Amino acid sequence: MYYLFETRLTPLTTVRRQRILPAPGEVLVRAGQRVEPTQAVAQTHLPDDFRILPLAHLLGVPPSRVKRYLSVGPGDTVQEGQTVAKRFGHLVKSPINGVVTASGSGRMLIEAQLILFELYAYIPGTISDVLENYGVIIETTGAVVQGAWGAGNESFGVLKCLTHDPDEPLHAKSIDPSCHGTIIIGGSGLDSTVLEAAQELQVRGIVTGGVPPELIPQVKQLTFPVVVTEGIGTAPMSTPIFHLLATNDGREAAISGKVQLRWDVVRPEVIIPLPADASVPAQAQPPGSPLTVGTLVRAVRAPYAGKSGRVVKLPARARLIDTGAKVRGAEVDLGQEAPVFIPLANLEILR
Repeated sequence: MYYLFETRLTPLTTVRRQRILPAPGEVLVRAGQRVEPTQAVAQTHLPDDFRILPLAHLLGVPPSRVKRYLSVGPGDTVQEGQTVAKRFGHLVKSPINGVVTASGSGRMLIEAQLILFELYAYIPGTISDVLENYGVIIETTGAVVQGAWGAGNESFGVLKCLTHDPDEPLHAKSIDPSCHGTIIIGGSGLDSTVLEAAQELQVRGIVTGGVPPELIPQVKQLTFPVVVTEGIGTAPMSTPIFHLLATNDGREAAISGKVQLRWDVVRPEVIIPLPADASVPAQAQPPGSPLTVGTLVRAVRAPYAGKSGRVVKLPARARLIDTGAKVRGAEVDLGQEAPVFIPLANLEILR
C-alpha cells in the first residue's frame, strides 16, 4: 500500500474550524448559535508592546544598588517620557505608556496598556462547541480547496474568476473597479503589476496556480491573503481545482493564506459556504486512505506538473525512468491517448 501527500478538493463536505484565542478571555457566543464571518466570537486583552530597561547599565551602578534610585515600582502606571529612575545627572525615562510589571537584577519591564483583541468567526456557520475561555468550533456545509503555499491572514469576499482556462495567467488589465472587495481567481501565475492593481482596488484575496519566487517578498507585504494551488513558479492551476472555483464564481467565500508546517499542520485554503440543506455525500475514500486504482491524483513535478487524473494501474514492480533511476509509480489517465507512468514521489492525492 502507498500513502501519498493529500490535498483537499471537496465540492461538498461538512467543514469544521476551530477558532482559538491567543490567551484566555471571554467567549461571546453560545452553542447552536448562527454566526457570520465578520462576527466576533471571543475576545481577550493583550499587551500591545513592552520594553526592558537595563537600569544598572544606564545608571552606571551595580544591579544590587538600582533599587534605591527607582522613582516607580511594580504596578505603577507610567507615561512616555516619565522618569522611572534617577541618579545625580542620570535620568532614565519610560519609552512607552504602560505599567511597570517587574523589576530586578538591574532591569525593569514595562508593558504597554492592554488592547482589546477580537477573534472573528472567519466562516458563516453554527457554533457546534464552546471551548470555555478560549474559543469555539464552527461548523458549516461547503466546498474546500487547499493550497500548496500561501501568505497573509484571513478574509471573506465574493469569488470573481478573471481567466477562462487554468493555464491562463492573471493580467493587471483584467483587474478593474468591479474587483473591489472580491477574491480574484487566476490561472497559471501573476506578476508585480497584478499585485499593485489588486492592492490599489482593495481586493479581498487572490487564488492562482503559481507565484514566481522573486515575487514572494512582495506577496508577503500585501494587506490581503494569497493562496497558491500548485507551488512556487509559473504553473497552470490543476483543472479540477480551477473548475471547482470557476463554477462557484459569484459565491461568497472565505480565504486564508496561513501556513503552519509543524505540530498541527495548517495549509492555505478557500472555503465556499453552500446552502445548509445541501446533502453531504459520504466520502468513498476518507483522508489518510492508501493510493488505489480509481483515486484522483495530481502531478506535482514536470513533465506533467499541475495535470490531474485517475489511477488506472499500480504496477507491482519499479520501472526505469528517464533519469536512469528505477522507481515505483502509478499509471494515470490524464486524458491523453494512453495512461502515463508517473513516479509516486511526483503525485499527490486530491480528496
